[in-house]
Amino acid sequence: MKADQISSPHYTVLEDLQGLFLSTVQCALGIHVLRAAGLVTGGTAGLALLLSYWGGWGFGPVFFLVNLPFYFFAYFKRGFVFTLKSFVTVTAVSLLADALPPLLPLGAVPAWVSAILFGVVAGVGLLGLFRHSASLGGVSIVAVILQDWLGIRAGLVLLGWDLSLFALSLLVLAPPLVVWSLLGALILNFVIAVNHRRDWYVVS
Repeated sequence: MKADQISSPHYTVLEDLQGLFLSTVQCALGIHVLRAAGLVTGGTAGLALLLSYWGGWGFGPVFFLVNLPFYFFAYFKRGFVFTLKSFVTVTAVSLLADALPPLLPLGAVPAWVSAILFGVVAGVGLLGLFRHSASLGGVSIVAVILQDWLGIRAGLVLLGWDLSLFALSLLVLAPPLVVWSLLGALILNFVIAVNHRRDWYVVS
Protein backbone atom coordinates (compact mmCIF):
# COMPACT_ATOMS: atom_id res chain seq x y z
CA MET A 1 0.00 0.00 0.00
CA LYS A 2 2.77 2.39 0.91
CA ALA A 3 4.62 1.68 -2.35
CA ASP A 4 1.44 2.36 -4.33
CA GLN A 5 0.99 5.68 -2.60
CA ILE A 6 4.56 6.68 -3.40
CA SER A 7 4.46 5.65 -7.07
CA SER A 8 0.97 6.94 -7.91
CA PRO A 9 0.94 10.53 -9.21
CA HIS A 10 -1.24 13.06 -7.38
CA TYR A 11 -1.79 16.12 -9.54
CA THR A 12 -3.63 19.29 -8.75
CA VAL A 13 -5.88 20.52 -11.55
CA LEU A 14 -3.35 23.22 -12.44
CA GLU A 15 -0.46 20.74 -12.53
CA ASP A 16 -2.47 18.42 -14.73
CA LEU A 17 -3.42 21.20 -17.13
CA GLN A 18 0.12 22.51 -17.47
CA GLY A 19 1.43 19.00 -18.08
CA LEU A 20 -1.15 18.40 -20.80
CA PHE A 21 -0.47 21.81 -22.35
CA LEU A 22 3.31 21.37 -22.49
CA SER A 23 3.01 17.83 -23.85
CA THR A 24 0.51 18.92 -26.51
CA VAL A 25 2.78 21.74 -27.69
CA GLN A 26 5.72 19.34 -27.92
CA CYS A 27 3.73 16.88 -30.01
CA ALA A 28 2.51 19.61 -32.37
CA LEU A 29 6.05 20.97 -32.71
CA GLY A 30 7.36 17.50 -33.49
CA ILE A 31 4.82 17.08 -36.28
CA HIS A 32 5.69 20.52 -37.61
CA VAL A 33 9.37 19.57 -37.83
CA LEU A 34 8.48 16.24 -39.43
CA ARG A 35 6.38 17.84 -42.18
CA ALA A 36 9.17 20.29 -42.99
CA ALA A 37 11.12 17.35 -44.42
CA GLY A 38 8.10 15.54 -45.90
CA LEU A 39 8.38 12.61 -43.49
CA VAL A 40 5.72 10.49 -41.82
CA THR A 41 5.40 8.79 -38.48
CA GLY A 42 3.33 6.04 -36.91
CA GLY A 43 -0.02 5.98 -35.18
CA THR A 44 -3.02 7.90 -36.43
CA ALA A 45 -0.75 10.93 -36.83
CA GLY A 46 1.25 9.00 -39.41
CA LEU A 47 -1.89 7.88 -41.19
CA ALA A 48 -3.14 11.48 -41.24
CA LEU A 49 0.20 12.73 -42.60
CA LEU A 50 0.22 10.08 -45.31
CA LEU A 51 -3.35 10.91 -46.34
CA SER A 52 -2.57 14.64 -46.34
CA TYR A 53 0.45 14.09 -48.63
CA TRP A 54 -1.52 11.81 -50.92
CA GLY A 55 -4.71 13.86 -51.16
CA GLY A 56 -3.37 17.37 -50.58
CA TRP A 57 -5.59 17.85 -47.53
CA GLY A 58 -4.64 19.69 -44.36
CA PHE A 59 -3.14 17.55 -41.62
CA GLY A 60 -5.32 18.96 -38.84
CA PRO A 61 -8.78 18.05 -40.19
CA VAL A 62 -7.61 14.60 -41.33
CA PHE A 63 -5.96 13.87 -37.96
CA PHE A 64 -9.10 14.95 -36.11
CA LEU A 65 -11.41 12.80 -38.27
CA VAL A 66 -9.20 9.70 -38.25
CA ASN A 67 -9.29 9.60 -34.46
CA LEU A 68 -13.06 9.86 -34.04
CA PRO A 69 -13.85 6.10 -34.07
CA PHE A 70 -11.26 5.37 -31.37
CA TYR A 71 -12.94 7.48 -28.69
CA PHE A 72 -15.74 4.95 -28.28
CA PHE A 73 -13.21 2.25 -27.52
CA ALA A 74 -11.33 4.56 -25.17
CA TYR A 75 -14.49 5.47 -23.28
CA PHE A 76 -15.55 1.90 -22.56
CA LYS A 77 -12.04 0.71 -21.70
CA ARG A 78 -10.45 3.70 -19.94
CA GLY A 79 -13.37 5.88 -18.87
CA PHE A 80 -14.63 9.38 -19.44
CA VAL A 81 -11.66 11.37 -18.12
CA PHE A 82 -9.09 9.60 -20.32
CA THR A 83 -11.37 9.94 -23.35
CA LEU A 84 -12.05 13.61 -22.73
CA LYS A 85 -8.36 14.42 -22.23
CA SER A 86 -7.46 12.51 -25.40
CA PHE A 87 -10.16 14.31 -27.40
CA VAL A 88 -8.94 17.69 -26.17
CA THR A 89 -5.27 16.93 -26.89
CA VAL A 90 -6.01 15.54 -30.36
CA THR A 91 -8.09 18.62 -31.15
CA ALA A 92 -5.36 20.93 -29.83
CA VAL A 93 -2.61 19.17 -31.81
CA SER A 94 -4.78 19.31 -34.94
CA LEU A 95 -5.12 23.07 -34.56
CA LEU A 96 -1.56 23.80 -33.44
CA ALA A 97 0.12 21.69 -36.11
CA ASP A 98 -1.69 23.63 -38.85
CA ALA A 99 -1.10 26.98 -37.12
CA LEU A 100 2.67 26.56 -36.72
CA PRO A 101 3.90 26.70 -40.38
CA PRO A 102 3.15 30.42 -40.89
CA LEU A 103 4.17 31.27 -37.32
CA LEU A 104 7.38 29.23 -37.35
CA PRO A 105 8.54 28.75 -40.97
CA LEU A 106 11.33 26.19 -41.12
CA GLY A 107 12.14 26.06 -44.80
CA ALA A 108 13.87 22.91 -46.02
CA VAL A 109 14.97 20.73 -43.11
CA PRO A 110 17.40 17.85 -43.75
CA ALA A 111 15.53 14.58 -43.39
CA TRP A 112 17.90 13.12 -40.81
CA VAL A 113 17.67 16.24 -38.65
CA SER A 114 13.88 16.21 -38.88
CA ALA A 115 13.74 12.54 -37.93
CA ILE A 116 15.94 12.93 -34.84
CA LEU A 117 14.26 16.10 -33.58
CA PHE A 118 10.81 14.66 -34.13
CA GLY A 119 11.63 11.43 -32.31
CA VAL A 120 12.97 13.24 -29.26
CA VAL A 121 10.48 16.11 -29.05
CA ALA A 122 7.32 14.17 -29.89
CA GLY A 123 8.48 11.16 -27.87
CA VAL A 124 8.79 13.25 -24.72
CA GLY A 125 5.49 14.96 -25.52
CA LEU A 126 3.65 11.67 -25.96
CA LEU A 127 5.25 10.34 -22.79
CA GLY A 128 3.93 13.39 -20.93
CA LEU A 129 0.42 12.77 -22.26
CA PHE A 130 0.54 9.14 -21.12
CA ARG A 131 1.67 10.21 -17.66
CA HIS A 132 -1.26 12.61 -17.40
CA SER A 133 -3.79 9.93 -18.42
CA ALA A 134 -4.21 11.18 -21.98
CA SER A 135 -3.05 10.23 -25.46
CA LEU A 136 -3.02 11.36 -29.07
CA GLY A 137 -5.88 9.03 -29.82
CA GLY A 138 -6.07 6.04 -32.10
CA VAL A 139 -3.29 3.50 -31.86
CA SER A 140 -1.75 5.15 -28.81
CA ILE A 141 -5.00 4.52 -26.91
CA VAL A 142 -4.80 0.83 -27.81
CA ALA A 143 -1.12 0.79 -26.86
CA VAL A 144 -1.76 2.20 -23.39
CA ILE A 145 -4.65 -0.21 -22.81
CA LEU A 146 -2.55 -3.22 -23.82
CA GLN A 147 0.23 -2.10 -21.51
CA ASP A 148 -2.20 -1.78 -18.61
CA TRP A 149 -3.91 -5.10 -19.29
CA LEU A 150 -1.16 -7.36 -20.60
CA GLY A 151 2.06 -5.62 -19.61
CA ILE A 152 3.08 -5.16 -23.26
CA ARG A 153 5.19 -2.03 -23.64
CA ALA A 154 3.23 0.76 -25.32
CA GLY A 155 6.24 1.58 -27.47
CA LEU A 156 6.39 -1.95 -28.87
CA VAL A 157 2.72 -1.89 -29.84
CA LEU A 158 3.18 1.43 -31.60
CA LEU A 159 6.25 0.09 -33.39
CA GLY A 160 4.25 -2.80 -34.86
CA TRP A 161 1.73 -0.36 -36.32
CA ASP A 162 4.51 1.88 -37.57
CA LEU A 163 6.16 -0.87 -39.58
CA SER A 164 2.89 -1.62 -41.37
CA LEU A 165 2.27 2.06 -42.04
CA PHE A 166 5.77 2.62 -43.41
CA ALA A 167 5.33 -0.26 -45.83
CA LEU A 168 2.23 1.52 -47.13
CA SER A 169 4.16 4.81 -47.24
CA LEU A 170 6.37 3.41 -49.98
CA LEU A 171 3.42 3.88 -52.31
CA VAL A 172 3.43 7.64 -51.66
CA LEU A 173 6.94 8.67 -50.57
CA ALA A 174 10.41 8.10 -51.96
CA PRO A 175 12.19 5.19 -50.22
CA PRO A 176 14.87 7.42 -48.57
CA LEU A 177 12.13 9.48 -46.92
CA VAL A 178 10.50 6.33 -45.60
CA VAL A 179 13.85 5.20 -44.15
CA TRP A 180 14.35 8.51 -42.34
CA SER A 181 10.74 8.39 -41.16
CA LEU A 182 11.45 4.98 -39.69
CA LEU A 183 14.42 6.41 -37.80
CA GLY A 184 12.20 9.09 -36.25
CA ALA A 185 9.63 6.50 -35.20
CA LEU A 186 12.32 4.27 -33.72
CA ILE A 187 13.62 7.13 -31.60
CA LEU A 188 10.11 8.09 -30.49
CA ASN A 189 9.23 4.52 -29.55
CA PHE A 190 12.54 4.05 -27.78
CA VAL A 191 11.79 7.08 -25.60
CA ILE A 192 8.38 5.64 -24.70
CA ALA A 193 9.47 2.02 -24.27
CA VAL A 194 12.30 2.95 -21.91
CA ASN A 195 10.46 5.55 -19.84
CA HIS A 196 6.78 4.56 -19.79
CA ARG A 197 7.00 1.67 -17.32
CA ARG A 198 4.54 0.60 -14.65
CA ASP A 199 7.36 -0.23 -12.23
CA TRP A 200 8.69 3.34 -12.60
CA TYR A 201 5.53 5.38 -12.94
CA VAL A 202 1.94 4.32 -12.37
CA VAL A 203 -0.59 6.32 -14.38
CA SER A 204 -3.76 7.04 -12.43
